[in-house]
Order: sequence, then structure tokens, then C-alpha cells
Amino acid sequence: MISLAVVGGVGAAFAGCHPTGTAVADPVETAAFAVAFIVFASRASRETWLVLGLAAVLLSRGWLLVPAIVTIALAFSAAFAARSQRRVGAAIGALGVQVMLRWPPELFHGFPSLAAGAVAVVIAASAYRRSSGRTRHRALVTLGGLGVAAVVITLPAAIETLMARSSATAAESAAHAALSTIGVGSAAVTTHELRAAAAQSSQAATAFSGWYTLGARLVPIVAQQDRFLTDTTRSAAQATKVAAEQAPAVDYHRLSYHDGQISLGRLRAMERPMEILSRQLGLTDTELTAVDSPWLIGPLDERARSFKGDVGLASHGAGLAVQAARVLPAMLGGDGTRNYLIAFMTPSESRGYDGFIGSYGLLSATDGRVRLTVSGSITDIEDALPQGGAKLSGPSDFLARYGAFRPGEFPQDATYAPDLPTVSDVLSQIYRQTEGVRLDGVLALDPVGLAALLHFTGPIQVSGLPISLTQANAAQVLLTEQYTTFDAGTTGVVESPQDVERHDFLQGALHVAFDKLVSGSLPAPKELASVLDPAVVAGRISFWSFHKDEQPLLHRIGIDGSFPSADGGDLLSLTAQNAGNNKIDSFLHTSMADNVTYDPSNGVVRSSVIVHLANDAPASGLPPIVIDSPADPNLPAGTNRTWVTLYSPLALTSVSVDGRPGSASSGRELGVSAYSLYVDVPAHTTVSIRVSLSGVVAARTTLPMTVRLQPSANPETVAVTVTPTAPWRLTGTPGTAQWVLSPAMRQRRIFGFVQG
Repeated sequence: MISLAVVGGVGAAFAGCHPTGTAVADPVETAAFAVAFIVFASRASRETWLVLGLAAVLLSRGWLLVPAIVTIALAFSAAFAARSQRRVGAAIGALGVQVMLRWPPELFHGFPSLAAGAVAVVIAASAYRRSSGRTRHRALVTLGGLGVAAVVITLPAAIETLMARSSATAAESAAHAALSTIGVGSAAVTTHELRAAAAQSSQAATAFSGWYTLGARLVPIVAQQDRFLTDTTRSAAQATKVAAEQAPAVDYHRLSYHDGQISLGRLRAMERPMEILSRQLGLTDTELTAVDSPWLIGPLDERARSFKGDVGLASHGAGLAVQAARVLPAMLGGDGTRNYLIAFMTPSESRGYDGFIGSYGLLSATDGRVRLTVSGSITDIEDALPQGGAKLSGPSDFLARYGAFRPGEFPQDATYAPDLPTVSDVLSQIYRQTEGVRLDGVLALDPVGLAALLHFTGPIQVSGLPISLTQANAAQVLLTEQYTTFDAGTTGVVESPQDVERHDFLQGALHVAFDKLVSGSLPAPKELASVLDPAVVAGRISFWSFHKDEQPLLHRIGIDGSFPSADGGDLLSLTAQNAGNNKIDSFLHTSMADNVTYDPSNGVVRSSVIVHLANDAPASGLPPIVIDSPADPNLPAGTNRTWVTLYSPLALTSVSVDGRPGSASSGRELGVSAYSLYVDVPAHTTVSIRVSLSGVVAARTTLPMTVRLQPSANPETVAVTVTPTAPWRLTGTPGTAQWVLSPAMRQRRIFGFVQG
């Protein structure tokens, strides 16, 4: 029996259990538990052996079922033996404890440990009842001694925790205060707060890490709390110390855009201190991950998540600042003049990326000074094109999909593709063949994006509008009212393209707003981001650079406008493009429901997509620029003719419109399939489209789902429902999972699955 206990203890030491999280103590304590369990099992009743065997089988998975089945087989055979034998009980205990210590996680964290503890109590209680009085006394003395020892070696750590609590709380408050001032407060205030946080954290770390507190590291559960307090305060002290040292060199106010210029020298000088801070924050994040434990008690777990979240945000911001300091000087003309085209779109006449380009501008940046050098109607570029239009050399999938619409002749339609890098490529080719200027990038925005910018310029007066444009009214005026209220034409007559352009006030709004914007001043980065973030996230303001070293920064801050990748999972995107050459899309409302079924065992995905197109436009009473269709004069007034395209990596199996079988063209674009069809939506009518898709993605227990929404006059509403096939179920929830998307242009979610 002794040999079985020794062998069982050695095997347990290699089970990988972490009762304390201390490298030396864990295998020793696990081995001691196993030895005690084997001894108890040798003295326990045969009925409890059956309990052990049954529990071993029920909670085991995979290869672990083999020793579990052997355990219950031994227990059953022993149950029918003439009399109980301690060696048999020890063998059952030795095998059973190896299985218990390797149980996989089930139901919730700690469940296998609780189950193992329950089995151990049953075994120990049985052994206690079957032991002699002398043995019982020894057991009680031993158990009591262990309890007293645990209290004695834990007490110094508990006392020190109470004494250092005020320092730790003060350090936490100072760190929060310092982080809240970054980007809005002065460097002096931030430095003061960081120094206070460093001092308080260092004081708390010194108290927690005293030699007399090390005994707590030997007591299960208590050890995790002690390690968290010690290592977290030590990491916080080092991080805030480094941050305080670098903060004076990172003064965001000195980097602000004032009187039409930013200091590139100050921007470049920020790179080195931000690199140091970013590296330290990354190290701190790693250290916090290492000390994180699911055994932390509620208050500590809450603080752990809060502090790790603060560090994560600070690390992300520092990383962005490093990238920005590296590439922004060149982007702002530090290495020579940069030229950026502004494409001002109106989703009242929708296109795949956003809307029809109504006007344009050219921003030139030299040594940190930005100027609006050119602005005009998009027809100015169209009129300047060589006979037959611009010669486009690519992108190949753009030409294959949209070449028949002659985008080289009509630059206003360059936004057919739902991908800003593609649109920028096309616009760059067109602009170079008109003005001879090589572009460095493209800034795309629509009335919603312009409205956000007016937060910084204040109200502007645009020629032809009887009211000022403000942040509150700009989107509504430029999307609808400029056509319905301020239109100078007469209803009932189809106007020429020149007349239509005459009623576009986008050119004037663009010129006045940007001229005022680039010649003025902008606030600190945090306020700037808080105002512009919603418009950027929704795709209303986006920017693409043709310089490869600048593209990672643009992608990281989500302003690059690129079409997402499926990344081995599912992807869904819907675009509705105006095919009537009117401004009726401000009355179009699009909603979509995607019902996905996924089999993790083979990667088979089936999708049923239901699209509702609701047209609120009237059949009369609005200018012809809105409700007539120059592309087809026979189309009833108020009808919205739209070219719908569904993007997916899956294969199309069927399509129907209002319950009637339909057909869709198929092509490849941006790495996925594009299924398109024309749909007429009469005035005050809703049309429903149902599309069925199927295919195979990477077979795994997760399904990445990516959705790209089209920036439109009325934001799309999208819901995705995911259902696994039997015997799989979603992680953490029974049945199906529904994902209701936000207005963000690009969104991604990973659904997890388990068997059972």
C-alpha cells in the first residue's frame, strides 16, 4: 500500500494542478493530497469506491475515460469480493485520484475541483467511520494542526493587507486620474498624478512583498489573492514610474493644430518617449495576465479587470501614438508636399461605398501646414477628362464588375466598390489624367461626416442656402432638404445632369467648411476623437493613403474604409446602389436578417438572408430630381430602382423577390462572391428579398462572423442569428445566439461551440 501511495503521489505531482499557483508548492501539495486520498481510500467502504468510480467516468473525456473505466471496473469487482482489502482500495484510490486531478473543465470554473473535493469528503468520512478511536484522534489532531498552521502563516499577510490598503487605494485613484488626463489635461497635471500613483504603488508593493508574508503563498486560494496584490502593485509601481518619467515629453497640447499648422518637430520628438511607455505598458499587461486567476475573490477580481482594462486602453493609445509619431510628419508634408483628394459623397444617390460624388477638393500639406487649394463640382473633373474618359488600368475586379458603367467617363461613380482603397485607386487614375497631379491619398466623407466636422468650425454660410449649416442640421439639409425645400427647378420635368448639379450645394459646403477647418485650430486629441469617432466608425469619414508604411495606422484606427476579410469564417455585406439617377435614397430604409446554421465538425455553413427594402418616397409632390428616374423615364414617379448586391464567401443556392423565384448575376469582388439583381421598389412599398447560401469554412469550434454595413442615408439595421447543428451547442447559451449590429461599418464577432 505504501508503494501505491508513493507512486500515486508522484503521478499526481505531474498532473498540472495549481492549488496555490506557486511553482514549488503546487506539485508538493498535489502529491500530498493524492497520498492522503489513497490512504483514505484504502480504509473506506466498498460503496464509496463505487462512488469514486462512477464520478471518474461521468466527468472524464477522451483518453481519460480509459483509466476511469478501469477504476469503476475495479470498484465493481471489489464490491462482490468476500471481504474488503486495503490494497484493493488503495489501488482504486491511486487510479481514481489520477483521473480526478486531470478532469477537464465543465459547467463553470472550479466545478471539477468542487466535484473532486466532494468525492474526497465522502471517501475521508467513510475512512474516518471505519477507523479506530486512536486513528480518528490522530486524524483530528493532524487536520487541526494543518488548519492552525494555515492561519498562522497567513496572518502576517492579512495584517499587512489591511495596513497597506490605504496606499493601494490611493495608488488606484491616482492611476485612474492620470489616465483620465491623457489627451485632455496638461503634461504637468498628468506627470503629477503619475508620480503620486508610482509612489503609492511602490509603498503598497513593498508592504505586500515582505518576507513575513510568504507563508500565504502555501495556502490554496489565499495564495492567489496574495500573489495578485503583490505582483499587481509591483507592476503598477513600475508602469507609473516609467510613465511619469516620459510624460513631460508627451504634451498633447503642444501638438494641437493651431492657426492652420502643427509643429512637426514636436511630433517627431514624441516618438521615443512613447516607444518607452508603450513597451512598458505591454510588459505590464503581460504581467497582469500572468497573475490573473479565476480564484480571485469578487472585490479583487473587479479591481483586476478594471486595472487591466485601464492598462489595455493606455497600451493601445501608446501604440497608436508611436505609429502616429512615425508616419504623421510625412503625411503632413514633412518630407515634401502631400496632395489629398477630398471626395464629398451624397448617399441620397447611393453607391456601393457610400454615395454619388457630388463635389471634390484638394488638400495640400507642406511642413505641417494644410491648405484647401482646389474645390469644385465633380463635373469639373468630368469636363476636364480626355475624349473617351480616363483610361483605367485596374483594379481588375473593379473593372470586371463596373467597367460596363464607364467609370472612367463618370468620376462621380468611382464609389461603386464598397472598398475605399479600390475607390481611391480609381480616383487617383482619373485625377492624374485631368490635372496631372499624383495623389498621396483620398479623404472620403458624406453629409453626416461633414456635420461632425462642423463641431470644430461652428456654423457656416453656404451660397444658395437661406440658412446656416450647423452640426445639428447639416446632415438633414444636405441629404434631403437641399432637394426638397431649396430646389429651384420645377416638378414634372426631367432635368439635365447640369441642372441636377446646379442644385447640389455640396461644393459650397465642402469649400467653406474645409477652408475654415484647415485655417483654424483643433482641440486636444481626446476631444477630437470623441467628436469624430462615431462618424469614422460608421464610415462617414474615411481616409486612405497610397504610402504603404502609413496604411497600418489607418487600419488600426478604423478610418481606412477597407472591405473586411472573411478570415476563414463567414462574411456578409449588402449594398443598394441607385439605378435611377435621382436622389430618392434618402427615403429608402434597408433591414436585413441573416439566419446562419453551422456544423463545427465539418465547417458546413448554411445561411438564409432576408432583406427588406422600404421606400417611403411619395409618388408626387417632390421635385423631379428626387422622385423621377432619368435612367428610365417610363418608371412611375416615386419608384426606387436599386441594384442590390450581396457579398458572401458562400455559394448562392436560391433567390426570391416577394416570394417569387428570382435570379442574380454572380461575380468575384474583394475576395468573395458578389450576387447582384435589380429591384424596383414603388412609392410607399416594401419589397422583400430572400437569399439562400451554403458553403464550407474552416471546421473548428469557433465561427468568425464579419459584417460590413453600407453607409447610407438611413442606416441599415442588421441582425444575425447563429444556430449550431446537433450535438453542438453555443458556448454559454442554449439554443441560438442573436447578434444585433450597431451602426459601425465593419463589425466582427466570434461564436464559440461545445459538444453536449
